[in-house]
Amino acid sequence: MIPAIWSNQFSTDMTMSGGTVVPRELLEVRAPVFQGLQVIVSLNGKLRGGVNGRAPFDIDGSGVYLVLASGCHEGYDRFEPDTLQRYVKIGIDPLSAERSGFDIERIASNRSKRICSDDVLVIHQPLTPAVKSIALQILVCPFQGALRNTYLAGKGLELSTIATERALTGGRTSAGLSGFDADRLWQARELAELHFREPLTLHELARQVGINVKKLTSGFRQQFGMSVFEHIQEYRLQESYRMLSAGGYSVSEVATFVGYAIPHFSTLFRKNFGVSPSALTV
Repeated sequence: MIPAIWSNQFSTDMTMSGGTVVPRELLEVRAPVFQGLQVIVSLNGKLRGGVNGRAPFDIDGSGVYLVLASGCHEGYDRFEPDTLQRYVKIGIDPLSAERSGFDIERIASNRSKRICSDDVLVIHQPLTPAVKSIALQILVCPFQGALRNTYLAGKGLELSTIATERALTGGRTSAGLSGFDADRLWQARELAELHFREPLTLHELARQVGINVKKLTSGFRQQFGMSVFEHIQEYRLQESYRMLSAGGYSVSEVATFVGYAIPHFSTLFRKNFGVSPSALTV
């Protein structure tokens, strides 16, 4: 096995662990399930999981998993050999989750795909570019000592916020939109984010999620409070902010990556965040 696994207990409220590992043989792990809200981001992996000896479920590839548990339960993970496992796990206890705005009951009531709902609720969501970016920043944290803990704690809350956004708001369907339409609009948003560097046309976006352009444009604004174009621009700027704050990139590199000419990028960045992009590279 080639391990790079770590774990942090930031307080009694939040824990975080992450790792990059390639098991050379079949690996089975049994451990108590975290009580509260657990956000698990799988960047790569293939495993079979289970809870309290009940029917197992498979996790294959990337994804975001929201795990809700109360009481004592035993979890089981069976890792396939010679398969890269890259992951980040964040655990937030129930009281802290409520204080921080992570409404566990609302998360539990959303319509996202459930891969386990017997003793412990496990909700599967797609891995979005935003969540992937933050998870990678956590795995390659550039700091040590107290600064490392501060950085990771902040990134942990940021990742948890973005990862639970759909679960927390997806159940709130704007007036006039059916549950079917709302689900398609969320898919359109995730697809638009995935292709933010080379945006899909409205016709292509509508075709891929199975609605017409009129429903896409009017419904998107109704559901998210902005147009598809405005959301893509906001997403590009958020991505550029994450890249610049993480370090290692110049302003021109970031502007090119997110698809802007430098003068236009600097103007939009300052207007959106109140500082110039160069201020984050100092």
